[in-house]
Amino acid sequence: MNNKPNQAFNQDIYTMVEKHMMYWNPMNLIEWCLPDEYSIEIDHIVKILPYMKSAEELGNQVYWIMQKYFGSHFARSTEECHHIADKIYKNLEYINSLNTSFVSFNLYFNSFKGIRRD
Repeated sequence: MNNKPNQAFNQDIYTMVEKHMMYWNPMNLIEWCLPDEYSIEIDHIVKILPYMKSAEELGNQVYWIMQKYFGSHFARSTEECHHIADKIYKNLEYINSLNTSFVSFNLYFNSFKGIRRD
């Protein structure tokens, strides 16, 4: 099966998380670093998103991720991480709602795989 729609969907999610992280700029790096400075952290966030069941859970993970990559230099509060996670989670729900019809179609279509039609 062609994965291009799925790749586009993943790119939309990456771009959405990237925009939130760049706007938040938790380490104040944007002014003097490369534009992809937070790419490792963004990749990590995007990879865990499918497993998050709430914005609060995502906020805890964002805090943990930032602590992991920046250590003691990360001086932002858990509340700030929860705030950015809430924005990301709401946008993710919106993106998912836009793709619901496509996903539903794929589930419907894939349910017929393997059925012989003579």
